[in-house]
Amino acid sequence: MAHSIQRLEQRLELQDYKLSALLDVTQGINDRASEEDLLDKFRASLAEHLGIHRLVLYAFDGDWRCLLVNGIEGDVPEVQDAAFFEQKGEVFLSSTAGKEQFDVVIPVLHNDQPLAYLLAGDTQEGQGVSPVVKHLNFIQTLTNVLVVALQNQRLELERASQEATRRELELAATMQSMLVPTEWPTDRDVDVAAFYKPHLEVGGDYYDVFTVDEDRMVFCMADVSGKGIAAAFLMSNFQANLRASFQYEPDDLVSVVNRLNERVSENAKGEKYITVFAAVYHRRKRELQYVNCGHNPPLIMLADGKTQQLELGSVGLGMFREIPSLETGVVQLDRDSTLVCFTDGLVEQENEEGVPYGMQRMEDILRERRGMPVKDVQTALIDSVKGFKGEEPSFDDTALMVVRFH
Repeated sequence: MAHSIQRLEQRLELQDYKLSALLDVTQGINDRASEEDLLDKFRASLAEHLGIHRLVLYAFDGDWRCLLVNGIEGDVPEVQDAAFFEQKGEVFLSSTAGKEQFDVVIPVLHNDQPLAYLLAGDTQEGQGVSPVVKHLNFIQTLTNVLVVALQNQRLELERASQEATRRELELAATMQSMLVPTEWPTDRDVDVAAFYKPHLEVGGDYYDVFTVDEDRMVFCMADVSGKGIAAAFLMSNFQANLRASFQYEPDDLVSVVNRLNERVSENAKGEKYITVFAAVYHRRKRELQYVNCGHNPPLIMLADGKTQQLELGSVGLGMFREIPSLETGVVQLDRDSTLVCFTDGLVEQENEEGVPYGMQRMEDILRERRGMPVKDVQTALIDSVKGFKGEEPSFDDTALMVVRFH
């Protein structure tokens, strides 16, 4: 009788412990304990009272990774897929210290897909039923609670990261919309039309037109490497510096470029750079003075249909602390000359056969639409690119600015 009571007390004590262990892990989950703390609670729950010291837990979160190793000498192997755990008969794991044998492999499944596998075994061989087998249901329950909690933690972190990224993109998109002009100044000497479509929520392209004084007007197109809030901040700062520099000394393009390069280098710290084309138009002289800093060469088409690519300049801004060489160019414009500025997302767009759109197709459109309003020319170019690429997706931002000089 006394022996039966003692055994009953031991069972009750064990049941109380199992319940306490389960509540301890659950409390850790509710308290948002770290992954490391939850795994330690899990290890202690199985080792201290149940005598199950040999544990290896693998979990899947895009790749299989080992979360917990206890009672095993050496390093455990990496796992590539769930087939690794589907062993017949005895279960073995080869560590760097030798072959380890386990009593069971416990899967954790969701919708018939494995989330984790627990390999469990006794530290020492002995008589009777293995503690792992004896307490298998409890081990399985505790493992399920732990793994689901860890997965929920990861999903929560992913959601938080995605929300932060979404907010970042919204802020960057707002900033960018403030940088890119939506209306152009009415001018008797110049007509402007432009188009911009970012590849993702936030792009890195920028264009601008502004007057310096009654005689001079500045045209600019730029492309910052990278995307997101960092690129938007860099471009915002660049726009402010560019406008200030041209207001200060509009006829000294060499000084303007060197100053801008210094500012971009300071702000980007070697992580990004900006390609830029900038030109000053002198109304009275009908002269366009320009510099091209690593940007796609804009195209000038004169009234007679002759074309010229504006290539003179330097490397992109921010690539070097000091620009190694710099050259500016001057173009004399006759009436009805057309300037077309663009980014690589337009001319480098490929069709389904991998052929880029290229400059020749652009020139053909300009000749066909010579003398037509700039808005019509802009629309024709964009439609031509869309028709050319067909179902092939855009690979980059697309920016285009068409300027007509009267």
